[in-house]
Amino acid sequence: MKEYICVQTNQHKKIAEVIQEYLVNGWHLHTYQATGFGTAFRHFLLFERG
Repeated sequence: MKEYICVQTNQHKKIAEVIQEYLVNGWHLHTYQATGFGTAFRHFLLFERG
């Protein structure tokens, strides 16, 4: 059975760090989504494993 976890970051500079951290722990990036209005952006990364 696959496991999923969604991680949110508000800074685009941290996306690479988050991906690297999860890859080292056995997760794979499944989906990336960015949402925002004006200067307020949110980045969502969905990871899966299994």
